[in-house]
Amino acid sequence: MKKGLAVYYLFAIAILLGFFLSIQLKSDITSPGIITISKLIAMENDVENIEVEVNNLKKSIYELKSKLNDYERSLSESGSIYNSMMEEWKRIRNLAGLERITGPGIIITMNDSDKEIGVADNPELYIIHDIDVLEVVNELRAAGAEAISINGERILGTSSIECGGPIIIIDGHRHATPFIIRAIGDPKVLEASILAPDSYIDLLEYTGIQINVRKAEKIVIEGYRAPLKLKYLKSIEEGEKK
Repeated sequence: MKKGLAVYYLFAIAILLGFFLSIQLKSDITSPGIITISKLIAMENDVENIEVEVNNLKKSIYELKSKLNDYERSLSESGSIYNSMMEEWKRIRNLAGLERITGPGIIITMNDSDKEIGVADNPELYIIHDIDVLEVVNELRAAGAEAISINGERILGTSSIECGGPIIIIDGHRHATPFIIRAIGDPKVLEASILAPDSYIDLLEYTGIQINVRKAEKIVIEGYRAPLKLKYLKSIEEGEKK
């Protein structure tokens, strides 16, 4: 009898536990006490973001310490930090594309096709358009070009290359063929990328567009001359909420 009663009690307890467990799962399945797959993924993303932020802060601290050491060395050697500040100012202008620079790279000359156009041919395919120049510039950037100019015009991230009929307009300045693109970077890498099979230049040459690419040990690129157009960009002050 006692054995049967014990089984009965165990059976009743099992039913009650199952009942309360089902209620808990249905009513509070996303409660903080239960870790779901989505929560784990979110936590992993948070950890990764924090690690990236920590690494960026460490890099900033290293750069600031290095800059401080330069100032201290300049102060001890000459009694002033003017020279160090001017070097920093020139470095920033170089990175912004405002200084005249030199280095190895490649020179690309692009000219309209000299093929005779048939009656059934589309003449638009035999001349260079703004999009053609832009695509070549994008491929150079992807290949690691550190500085680019077109017909002497320095190209920045904010530069505009627009169609102007038989010409193209670069940051408000009109340019006609031939378009001479200078790019500073690893000459071998830039040349290999720009002349690779299925590259944009490879496509242009099918229509007879004249392309000449040559490596150069020394290329000179002028600084950006047009006014900087920053309409929406705004710096964030230290301590200001992002």
